[in-house]
Amino acid sequence: MKGIYLAIISVLILASCTRKEIEFGTIPENAYTSIAYIDTVSAQLSTVLLDSFKTNADTSFLLGRYYDPYLGTISAKPFFQMSVPASLPDIPSSAILDSLSLIIKPNKYYYGDTSRLQTVAVYELAQPISFTYNNQLYNTSDIQVKPVPLGSRVIKISPSNTDSFTIRLSDERAIALFNKVKQKTSDVTTQSEFLNYLYGLSIGTAVNDIGAVIGLKGTDASFVMRLHYHLTVPYPEPAFVDFTSLANEYAFTQVLPDRTGTGLSVLTPGVSEISPALTNGRAFLQPGSGITLKMIFPTLRGVLNRENNGMVKLLKAELIVKPKELSSDLFIYKLPAALSLAQTDATNLVGNNVLDSTGLATLIATPTIDQVYGVNNYYRFNVTQYINQMLTTTGMERSGFYLMQQASTARIMDRLVVEAAGGKEAGVMLLLYVLNINN
Repeated sequence: MKGIYLAIISVLILASCTRKEIEFGTIPENAYTSIAYIDTVSAQLSTVLLDSFKTNADTSFLLGRYYDPYLGTISAKPFFQMSVPASLPDIPSSAILDSLSLIIKPNKYYYGDTSRLQTVAVYELAQPISFTYNNQLYNTSDIQVKPVPLGSRVIKISPSNTDSFTIRLSDERAIALFNKVKQKTSDVTTQSEFLNYLYGLSIGTAVNDIGAVIGLKGTDASFVMRLHYHLTVPYPEPAFVDFTSLANEYAFTQVLPDRTGTGLSVLTPGVSEISPALTNGRAFLQPGSGITLKMIFPTLRGVLNRENNGMVKLLKAELIVKPKELSSDLFIYKLPAALSLAQTDATNLVGNNVLDSTGLATLIATPTIDQVYGVNNYYRFNVTQYINQMLTTTGMERSGFYLMQQASTARIMDRLVVEAAGGKEAGVMLLLYVLNINN
């Protein structure tokens, strides 16, 4: 009997020293579990830079030049073709030419300081627009223009209030065009011949302007070249003929960043991944100029194993993206209105979009803005499913996310600056809520 009693005691002691084995993803009995919160997973950030990107077939253009204290100076100008009128009026020989002008229509978007004056100039193309590569036109594409502008104007554009503005064009060009319209020559009645007569137009700003870039409408007839004249018989009567812009595959925006002193230099043709060590400890996002922010979590599995010693279930994972304090504001350097995520790995290729809890729609985060001090701003993403995949799949140490702006054919310059260091000032934080086994 005594031997039996000792055997039972030995089994109980052995059981008390042996941890219950629970497979990842199962929920054990309450007596064995506790909830833990982990905020020590470091995000490794980098800035991924494209040497060029396509800008044709957008639904909007950018025009202007501005200085960004983090990303340098960015200039933008549109190139586009014009179309002939559907029909031309019969203009009597007694009609008198008044002027030729280009009407430009902003789309209310801007980035930078719109309180500054800018010199806007219209140029005639010196050669036809042709594709740069692979039937596309890029931010670096350039079409030669004639050296003397057709017209210019010093103007302060208020995007919220400016419906359109007009630049008067060369009187010499106006006279030549007026004579062709009166005679109804094939140069102004046949589209193909008109494009040989006027290859197209470009609009730019002065090289010393540092104010803002503004958005311009990019649909058909967004730009109007208006030929003004007036009839004299039997009484004076104003009239005009309109030549309108084409929204086709040859319309594009040239976007040229000067990143001198920023550390953002193209290291290799195509895609360059730039360490925060070269950019003063920061990472950046500005897809409108070819800059994307990448984040990976190489210590994820190790941190969980070290801190939880057998964590068994991930309950929730939240990704918090915090703009650098005072790097943005509500008026000049605005934060992106919405951000999404795409999967990536060591190849730097952009993978599938990260989806929301329904598995059907792209996960979107809008900024929470500190309206009082402007410092406690952040974006929040629920990435539980994707972090769970990283925990349960080997070889995921170089996998992570690209921070993306919402896909759009509208060209914009919104940007984000984040601190790449860890700790309290970290620009990206991965917060984990986990279920673990009590010791």
